[in-house]
Amino acid sequence: MRIARISAITVAAALAFTGLAACGKTTVEGPAGQKLTIVKPADQTVKQGETNKVTITVNRTGFDAPVQIEVRDLPSGVSVAGGNTLTIPTDDNLVTVTLVAAADAPPTGDVRASVTARGLNGMAATEFFNVRVAAR
Repeated sequence: MRIARISAITVAAALAFTGLAACGKTTVEGPAGQKLTIVKPADQTVKQGETNKVTITVNRTGFDAPVQIEVRDLPSGVSVAGGNTLTIPTDDNLVTVTLVAAADAPPTGDVRASVTARGLNGMAATEFFNVRVAAR
């Protein structure tokens, strides 16, 4: 019997090709090799009158500066506690936002929300995640 050796690179390439790679992410490039990457947040189901925490992660390459985060296109009756624009400080790479569903938020199917990270020199990367409002 013959045993084939498969490298980690081969496996990663096969997973990416078949669409089975891990989470999604978007990377944009700025001047002098600067890069800003935002990782796709997990899809969310929030019940009427309740809250969900969502972690938003960014990675910086070639620069150390705060990154502004903006969450948009949430379902009717859902908001971000403290406002939809937040800042990830220079010394961190993530922020946790709290989605708040009003008690009378209408139940929905998946609604495609967006989260945009804005860095130096106009770099802006956007990812999408689904938010669903469930009846209590």
